[in-house]
Amino acid sequence: MRASVFVAFICLSGSLLAQPADLTITPGAGPLRLGIRGPVGREHILQGTATPALTNSWSELITLTTTNSEHPWWDSSAASAPQRFYRVVTPASARPPFFANDFRLMDHTDRSRELAYFDSYRAVVLIFTAVNCTNSQASVPTIKALRDQFEPQGVRFLLLNSTRNETRTNIAAQATTLGIDLPVMQDTGQLVARELGVRATTEAFCFDTGNWRLFYQGALDDRPSFTLPRLPSTQNYVSNALASFLAGRVVTPSRTVPQGCVIPLPVRANYTYAADIAPLFQAKCVRCHSVGSIGTWAMTNYTVVSNYSRSIKNEVLARRMPPWHADPQYGSFTNDVSLTPDEAALLIQWVNDGAPRGPDADPLAVTPPAIDSYPLTWPPALGTPDVVLRIPTQNLPANGIVDYVYVNVVNPLTTNAWLRAAVVRPGNRRVVHHCLVYFGNNSAFMGLDGYFAGYVPGMEPVAFPAGTGKLLPAGTTLKFQLHYTTTGQAETDVTELGLYLASAPPAAELQTKSAYDLISFTGIPFFGIAPFSIPPGAADYPAVTASLTPSTTQSVLLHEISPHMHYRGARFKCEAVYPDNSREILLSVPKYDFHWQTLYRLAQPKVLPPGTRLECSGAFDNSTQNRDNPDPTATVTFGEQTFNEMFIGYVNFSVLP
Repeated sequence: MRASVFVAFICLSGSLLAQPADLTITPGAGPLRLGIRGPVGREHILQGTATPALTNSWSELITLTTTNSEHPWWDSSAASAPQRFYRVVTPASARPPFFANDFRLMDHTDRSRELAYFDSYRAVVLIFTAVNCTNSQASVPTIKALRDQFEPQGVRFLLLNSTRNETRTNIAAQATTLGIDLPVMQDTGQLVARELGVRATTEAFCFDTGNWRLFYQGALDDRPSFTLPRLPSTQNYVSNALASFLAGRVVTPSRTVPQGCVIPLPVRANYTYAADIAPLFQAKCVRCHSVGSIGTWAMTNYTVVSNYSRSIKNEVLARRMPPWHADPQYGSFTNDVSLTPDEAALLIQWVNDGAPRGPDADPLAVTPPAIDSYPLTWPPALGTPDVVLRIPTQNLPANGIVDYVYVNVVNPLTTNAWLRAAVVRPGNRRVVHHCLVYFGNNSAFMGLDGYFAGYVPGMEPVAFPAGTGKLLPAGTTLKFQLHYTTTGQAETDVTELGLYLASAPPAAELQTKSAYDLISFTGIPFFGIAPFSIPPGAADYPAVTASLTPSTTQSVLLHEISPHMHYRGARFKCEAVYPDNSREILLSVPKYDFHWQTLYRLAQPKVLPPGTRLECSGAFDNSTQNRDNPDPTATVTFGEQTFNEMFIGYVNFSVLP
């Protein structure tokens, strides 16, 4: 039975329009047809209700911009309602434009996906899904058809799952079952869902990548459910929006109501700056964001952090800060400085609320971060070294590429010594890119045989793992490998190595070795093995697989893993391949960042049986989308300089008795 239909008109503006919008209804079979006509270029909101007497009962049906003709719209849900009232609201001004912030999420294949990476496309469409929503599952063929139609025209489609308590494993299993060949990103903590204001599954958000402006939000089309047969009058909202956008026409309607399962967002958290926000900064940020440390600004008080609040939000959403790059699905690490999803959500809510100060004392001002910290001083947790070795003063040119510098320094100790820590402290942080120290009788070539001690930016030096130490024989020559970068002015450097002596021999010696494949990287022309090279523009070029077997006869205890690549490094994974050929991922770094070469210390050291092979795999990004890429047009080969490439997995382990 046809629903009872009523029409009302309303104009909400500073002054009444000379030509208010006109709403007409055309009865007939199938969905109810409405026509909206009004001043050209004005935005109108069509609302509906079944109970007009209740002021708050009116809900938005579509938002559209009238052109030079009537805009038709079919209400496909009217037939299921006992009665329906309509009205047109014409705001005094159009809805403020919405611009997407960059964000980074993991997808169901364990790949990192960053929104800004897709700015080479003309548009990006984000569509929300859920594992346990039948309507969402049934929408997959429609989504894939849209992808097949518009991706050749420069539109990228991405799926997001923002349902709490759904695991990435469940999402991956559903993707396999449904044949989903699009990335399904897991919005842990619902950070993106809250930012976009998502309402239900199958809701689509279409963005212009030129400025990341939202030009359409809402349903894929007007079917009440994707489990029902398609009606002849179905309005293809996303298809029409993309076609209009690509043709340079006005996108109308620009907003509709999604037809999927409701995505509940959590209740707003209660917090105060003093009790909740400032302690987060102290726990996760001030180590680097202190006076004289490597952070570009210091978190000394509320005024400073509030001034940087928008930047903080952007860095947290894009997961650039805090600088932690291990996938939380694999392994647990003692030096993990990342924010939990709830912590990130709380911090973003504080920024969105206007960064309120509150009446209580400012913890950042009451307990300011230390002014002097590593590498300006020796690590406070370790104290002053027992012995300090210094290289001779190095004089560096103002410009140009500096070849790796190798300096030998003799250990002055006259007896063998066990060390509880060894710390490299750069003399001039502006020019020391990294420094590795080796035993003089070992090959220092590119660090392929492991190292004795090292420094990279952002490194937090700590004592060797409990129960371990390194043996330094008396009179040993230590070779410093220094990678310098020029600054535009002549510089000098005196880098130091601090030795911390152990009071007694440890239970086990800590060994540093590396997984690498030198033959594949350098090639052997005589045997027809070409050297490894990354083609120009290659976006996800597989790395050489690097392997290491710590011991074939004894079990070992794995303590730490450290990936090493250069500017084209994209991702890194280290797996244990056990003697029975079973595999276990020990570390996955889906978004490798050359600026933060982290040593990942396992919270629980891993026992590896004799013959266990550590296998490292990954990929390089030599495309223009890699913002660190020095030259996307270059063919990249193996080498020491940062414009060359490496693929090494350093590991620290001890042999079990």
